[in-house]
Amino acid sequence: MSETLTVRLDDALAKALADEAQRSSQPKGRIVAEALEAHFRRTRSSALQALRQYVGCVSGPPDLSTNKRHLATLGRRRRP
Repeated sequence: MSETLTVRLDDALAKALADEAQRSSQPKGRIVAEALEAHFRRTRSSALQALRQYVGCVSGPPDLSTNKRHLATLGRRRRP
């Protein structure tokens, strides 16, 4: 499904868009849509970027297998 959008451009931007459309032989709408897609790809944050401030904030051994106390109870049933 597609949606129509009306945009008001200043003269310089309208001329640049028209020039690019003529140079590339593409419709103005496709050029604008591709520019918007590129913008959203650059600005959309990933889960890692959203959690970046929390990465590395926990202290302790990097691998629980180095914790002998943890391994001592591995495989044993817990008491109810």
